[in-house]
Amino acid sequence: MGEGIMTKEMINFKKFEKELADLINIHSIENYCDMPDFLLAQALCGIISVFGNASKKNLDWHGCDSICHPYHQKKNRKSHANKM
Repeated sequence: MGEGIMTKEMINFKKFEKELADLINIHSIENYCDMPDFLLAQALCGIISVFGNASKKNLDWHGCDSICHPYHQKKNRKSHANKM
């Protein structure tokens, strides 16, 4: 985990996952979905990672580096349908 816009150097995902599991446990959030706190934390970190990758691909497709600091590159964007 930890792939996406942020690199492993920028965030320690394992530490975050452990702290998230502890927070979930403190607030008994695991009871809402009948899942152990550490598995719920793993799932949420997976969602963050997948969303980060999808966001990066979207920004790349739009030719931007980030929403806050866009750079525009000229490239021939192909629609998703053309790639299949």
